[in-house]
Amino acid sequence: MVISTALPRFLSPRDTVLVPVTLSNTTAKNAAASSVISVTGPLRLVGAATKSAELKPNSEALLIYKVVANAGIGLAKVQVNVHALGEKFSSQTDIAVRPTAPLTKITGAGSLKDMASTTIKPTHDYLPASEASRLVLSNSPIVQFTDDITYLLQYPHGCLEQTTSKAFPLLYYSDLAKSLNQDRQTHTYNPNYLVQEAIIKIETMQQYDGGFTYWPGASETDWWSSAYATHFLLEARKAGFPVNKTVLDKVITYLQRKVKTKGLEEYTFYNVQQKLQSKFIAAHEVTYSLYVLSLAQKPDWATMNYYKSRLELLSLDAKYLLASTYALSGRRESFNQVVPRSYTGESSVRALDGSFYSATRDRALALNSLLEADPDNPQVGTLARHLSEELRSTRWYNTQERAFALLALGKMVRRSSGNLTAKVYQNGKNIGSFAGKDVSIRNKLNGAPVTVKTTGKGTLYYFWEAEGISAGGHYQEEDKLLRVRKTFFDRNGKQIKNNTFRQNDLVVVRLALKSLDGRNIPNVVLTDLLPAGFEIENNRLLANREFNWLNALKPDQPDYQDIRDDRINLYATAKPKTQYFFYQVRAVSKGDYQMGPVTADAMYNAEYHSYNGAGVVKVR
Repeated sequence: MVISTALPRFLSPRDTVLVPVTLSNTTAKNAAASSVISVTGPLRLVGAATKSAELKPNSEALLIYKVVANAGIGLAKVQVNVHALGEKFSSQTDIAVRPTAPLTKITGAGSLKDMASTTIKPTHDYLPASEASRLVLSNSPIVQFTDDITYLLQYPHGCLEQTTSKAFPLLYYSDLAKSLNQDRQTHTYNPNYLVQEAIIKIETMQQYDGGFTYWPGASETDWWSSAYATHFLLEARKAGFPVNKTVLDKVITYLQRKVKTKGLEEYTFYNVQQKLQSKFIAAHEVTYSLYVLSLAQKPDWATMNYYKSRLELLSLDAKYLLASTYALSGRRESFNQVVPRSYTGESSVRALDGSFYSATRDRALALNSLLEADPDNPQVGTLARHLSEELRSTRWYNTQERAFALLALGKMVRRSSGNLTAKVYQNGKNIGSFAGKDVSIRNKLNGAPVTVKTTGKGTLYYFWEAEGISAGGHYQEEDKLLRVRKTFFDRNGKQIKNNTFRQNDLVVVRLALKSLDGRNIPNVVLTDLLPAGFEIENNRLLANREFNWLNALKPDQPDYQDIRDDRINLYATAKPKTQYFFYQVRAVSKGDYQMGPVTADAMYNAEYHSYNGAGVVKVR
């Protein structure tokens, strides 16, 4: 007796799936079979659990059960036990119940001076199985930016800039990164492992000309990201990590060649009167590359002197970089001539590609260069204070801003010290203590309020975070400067309007993307979570002649795509003209399934986003 149980790869809360169980009698005699199905985890059975079938020799019988996913998530099991031919047979299938709503997070931070106390009580409606929390205590002010560090550690996209941003601050935050994840003994949260893996990945992205590509598998090199990655490799080597000398020599030669081009770019900024202005300046890549070359002890004096005599071609942060480049090469007099007296006069508008400049990133880059070239400069304290105040605000920051800010502040922390003791109480019980070493207390904010009390002299910094999935599964549907829409078509190009499909149907999914402010918005990620009854088809196995209607539309091609079991991620530049991206799925399992929204987010500016199209999909 052979038991075949057909289930989707996953389910979501409130999904209803019809589970076909095929019983095959491979003997030469009749068999009376009694089948019992049972479920564990966030599943429940609807209807009869026991069904019978009469099977003739070498024949099959099909039994249908109905299973519903409860309002919870986690691992579930479906087991079928069959009594037949005087024996017992069983089949067990593990299945994950995955949420359709995205993970959300709330955070808080603060400080306690001398003898003081504070009480922490987050409010939320998270599913119990999805709740997680952390309270971190430290005598370092950097703990207030734990959410920025964690954001970089967990950022899901693998381009060159993201890979470098994820690993760069860990050169200076190793101890804190470990404490944030001290009970997760996996490579994913090991700072040294992450740095080494980043080095290996960066080295594999080098091209014949010495530069690095922006995406894995691409052929064209990206100047800014190549300089950024080289900066990281040099700092990593200084920190004791092994770096391939041949790779480093080739990319240094690449930068030496690129700075000779003396490229220009259009620069948009606010002046002292906060009026928006635009002008052409030396590309940010030039001065940053000159700075990196000096770190590599390969200064390009001719190009440096060219821009020293033409400071009007440089943005404010580029002047700090050029001045520091002279200082790193031992030319203090030139440093004093070039370095601005204060970081005032202009504030750049955030760029979404190229060098990704912004007011915050530029200030962090200037501070970082001063800390390397002139750590006792009187501007260091002012720049650090302003940068810390910006990070503590509630606005959204991209990876460039976070990485350079944390890099600079991490170097500041190494120059500071503190001493204080504290105790943490919940329901009158001591659940943790601080005595000078960073402490991380996990999963205590899910219940009663937590109180932190300090004793002694000094300042204690704390950070708390609670994350989970909303029990209601709600999300805010909106188009903020971007618009994304999802449409289903059958294999002949006819639109499917009621989200009802037949089992084994091949479905063409169209994702339409458009910018709403008349601009090109680069580095937009489209994420489409599949309903449980669908599986993505490998389009390489489909004959082009079957989709003549689709080929005639000349679909747009994403810059990069990432296909997983339960979702697809597409990366593209949003344009004022609507772009259409297509992929195929197969309706494989009968049932009613929850479908999450399709999302579009600019990776470097969360103000540009669109969420739309959640609902229910029916497979018949």
